[in-house]
Amino acid sequence: MGQRNGTAAGYGNETVDDISATTHLAIDRSVVRKLEADEIDVTKSFVGVARFETGTVRQSSAAVIAGRSVAVDEVRTGILFAPVVRGDVHTLLDMRSAVAIGVGMVLGKAALAAVRALARRATH
Repeated sequence: MGQRNGTAAGYGNETVDDISATTHLAIDRSVVRKLEADEIDVTKSFVGVARFETGTVRQSSAAVIAGRSVAVDEVRTGILFAPVVRGDVHTLLDMRSAVAIGVGMVLGKAALAAVRALARRATH
């Protein structure tokens, strides 16, 4: 396992801890703990955390994907943060779900506070 930095890089059939590239990064059939790049192309790999501006992820799995624009094909991820997503992806938590959960929590707290306030008024 290693750590690599550079302007453009390609990896195949490797296990790598951290990868940072300032332009294009291509990963094929590899396991990567963390990758950061402006643009990525990941195929048949597992990535722990992927952060990028634009990217394509094909037939891969990731714990966390965060990007500005993501094209996916047969991807499974735990958490997906991206305003623009195109393709077939299965997530446990994406931006829409996170917003819905957050709104639900706020509304739930407000409802509980209202019920408590009414209960206090009723007892006085």
